[in-house]
Order: sequence, then structure tokens, then C-alpha cells
Amino acid sequence: MKTNTQNKTTNRNNATAALARINSQIEVLNQQRIGLAQPLKDRYAEIRGELSALETEIRSLDAAWKPAPLKPRADDKIREIIAAHGRPMSMDEIVKGLANVFTPWKIKNTLKKKSTGAKAVFAVNDGKFTVKP
Repeated sequence: MKTNTQNKTTNRNNATAALARINSQIEVLNQQRIGLAQPLKDRYAEIRGELSALETEIRSLDAAWKPAPLKPRADDKIREIIAAHGRPMSMDEIVKGLANVFTPWKIKNTLKKKSTGAKAVFAVNDGKFTVKP
């Protein structure tokens, strides 16, 4: 019976040692990854400083100027795809055209919200969407 207990203890110790070794390797890889990110962080800070200086210079010349958002807005992208298509588009066509940019839920929700009310951007006729003038 002692050998059975000794085998269990030995197996448990081996598993614990293997797990500790794997965790240390994971930690080493994480440190390497962080080290690889440092040059990118430095370059980002440099570019961000340049952009801030450019923005200040532009605002001194034109106070009404606003920078374009970095994150695309769904209604702007929908407007672009309808304009590029040249004719009214169904919701399914729009979803297919923007599937790699937004989720189908986001596209459908934007079309519903922006096609009714006083602030409507899109007009719906027979299930086809167009951009309001």
C-alpha cells in the first residue's frame, strides 16, 4: 500500500513541477511580448505628439475645423455604400456590403433609427434605402 501512496505523491509532485515550469515559460513569453511592444509604444507617442502639434496649428488657422473621428460611424459608412451603389439598396445588401466593418445588428439598428423621425438620414421606399437629400 505504501508504494501506491508513494506513486500518487510522486505523480502529484511531477505534475506540480511541470505546471510550475509551464507557468514560468508563459511568464517569460509575456515579458518578451511586452518588450516587443515597447518600440511601437514609443512610435505611437511620437506620432501622437506630431498630430497634436498639427491640430494646434490647424486650429490657429481655422477655428471651426474639427478632426475626422478615428472610429467609423455606421450612418456615414451606410451613406457611402448607398452612394457608391448608385441606386436604392435593401437592408440585406447593405449588411453584406458592410459585414467586415460592423455587425449586422449595428447596421440594422442604425438603418431603423436613422430612417424615421425628424433627424432621418435615410428614406425607405418598398424596403429599399436611399440617402435623403
